[in-house]
Amino acid sequence: MMFSIFKKKSTDEQLKSDLFDFLAEMEKNLEFFYVMDQRQFITHGFLTDTWPRVKETDIIKRHESIAIYARATEDFNHSLKAFRDYEAWYTGDANNKTPEGGRKLHTLKHELDLKLKGMESIIIPAGQDLEREMLQLGLLKT
Repeated sequence: MMFSIFKKKSTDEQLKSDLFDFLAEMEKNLEFFYVMDQRQFITHGFLTDTWPRVKETDIIKRHESIAIYARATEDFNHSLKAFRDYEAWYTGDANNKTPEGGRKLHTLKHELDLKLKGMESIIIPAGQDLEREMLQLGLLKT
């Protein structure tokens, strides 16, 4: 009986820690968005390290905005990798530098830029929903 109390407490503490980490990651991703948007230059992908630790919790599952956020960050990162891989292939050999290859590289970059433009309107509502949940749980103070 006593061990189940300790287990519950450590599970609650882990959830609290994971939620704070996830919120901090969202805030960092919003900062990344603002820097990349302001500079008009994509420097790196978005952080997604804590998503696997929180995605199955009821708090997270209640909000479609958070699931949309997770899909959008993963999609952006996948698109960035595809662009960089193609860019490396394209620039790696003079024989690859064809008009068709140039158009494909331009299309990949344009799609990536469009995905970046939409990120602010995805990150903010997800962060607000998470903050609201954490306030209701007493994890955050107003």
